Amino acid sequence: MSHEEKNTVLQIIIGIIINIWIIVEVRSLYLNGLMDSPNAIQTWAETILWIIVVSLVAGIIFTIFGTIIFSILENVIFGESDNNFIADERDKKIASTGHKITVFFSGAGFITLVLGLNFGYEVVDCLVILMFCFSLGGLLGELAKLARYRTSI
Repeated sequence: MSHEEKNTVLQIIIGIIINIWIIVEVRSLYLNGLMDSPNAIQTWAETILWIIVVSLVAGIIFTIFGTIIFSILENVIFGESDNNFIADERDKKIASTGHKITVFFSGAGFITLVLGLNFGYEVVDCLVILMFCFSLGGLLGELAKLARYRTSI
């Protein structure tokens, strides 16, 4: 497994954890009635800001430790590890596929936000959908990258 492939697996794990956390937090905001209050947008923004900050820091730490763990496991199982950190043309093409999917879902989220506002939905509900599209797009982009690495297309 190449270094880029290992990073993709780690990003998928991080993405799944972040998506679950976002769902739990937003669901909690709705269940507690905070999304119906006059300060709903600020409450949502504050929650999402904390999720982003913690996710970035935890993602960096998890990626570092995950890379070390992958190297140790490879060394124990196979007797050697891949220390080649150079991305070649194949890696760049595969990353491009992931970025395209992420951008597509982000754009779809923005269009959904605009359409939702046009049809009279609450601003905070549209922002929640936008955030889910961003997060889901990132996760699906990483899954597409892993699929391309596994199929070697």
